[in-house]
Amino acid sequence: MPFKKLDAQTARPPRQWAIVGYPGSGKSTFAAQMAGPILVIDSDHRFAEVAGLAAGEVYELSENPADHVDARRIAELLRANMTGAGIRTVVIDSLTAIIAPLTTAAVMANDAGENKNRIAAFKDKALSLRLLQDSITGWGVDTLWIYHHRDARDAQAREVKGTTISAVELARLRRSLNLQLSIVQDGGRRGVRVEWARRGRSGITLWDESETWRGMPERIEAEVYGGLTQADQDKIERSTPAGFAGPEDAIAWGFDRGCFRDAMHAKNAYEELKRTAQPHSAAEMWEMWIAEVNRRAAEQTPAPATR
Repeated sequence: MPFKKLDAQTARPPRQWAIVGYPGSGKSTFAAQMAGPILVIDSDHRFAEVAGLAAGEVYELSENPADHVDARRIAELLRANMTGAGIRTVVIDSLTAIIAPLTTAAVMANDAGENKNRIAAFKDKALSLRLLQDSITGWGVDTLWIYHHRDARDAQAREVKGTTISAVELARLRRSLNLQLSIVQDGGRRGVRVEWARRGRSGITLWDESETWRGMPERIEAEVYGGLTQADQDKIERSTPAGFAGPEDAIAWGFDRGCFRDAMHAKNAYEELKRTAQPHSAAEMWEMWIAEVNRRAAEQTPAPATR
């Protein structure tokens, strides 16, 4: 087979997306609107409830529920069955159900004194996420990673909105993404907010007019990429953000700049800056973090050669 010429003027980047929302907010229903045929890694074991809303065919990874929560088994099944299957979208519903048990096991082992190196206890979690990313994105199809919001409290016992995936895990995941979405509520209506777009517009909220997210992926693409040339998208990808959706987004951006050893290094640098600088607002923290990341990046840039 002759090689196919690469088209540099693709109408849209592939849908390498992640979406977060509270349980019951409609994440799986949204997933059903992705391009079919859809392959579901159904680790929450509930996708059958919304499969009938999909415009195309829906396939499950395995009839064995345990296969859907084991990263190594997921990788094996994809290698064995993806070739020639015609799958257009892989949905991971949800990443929380795969990663959270590994986190819990590591914490319990540390609390029981079973590990001399408490950080190394989380190695299985990090490797599982990496295996999942490489196994899924390597097929070149669209992907939708689903995870959850959760309510928590900060060090001052103030209620804050967090996620079931840590800042470090989200920073690692973002290398496989070009859009991060969140489900928002306003009274009786719900919508999707584009929190971050690698090569398009962000900060956009689109409201669900159909109550089943019908046509929402296409609407998102039109708003995020509509009218942008490849040069425009290149400029957006290289630009420095004015602010962030939250600490996880800020840490992920810093990690993307390539001036930290790994995602954990980026998280520690962010927390140390916040501790020592004690910003009075999120906007002040974002400004200081951007300056810190740019400083680190500049220090790693080789000086121009002189004659």
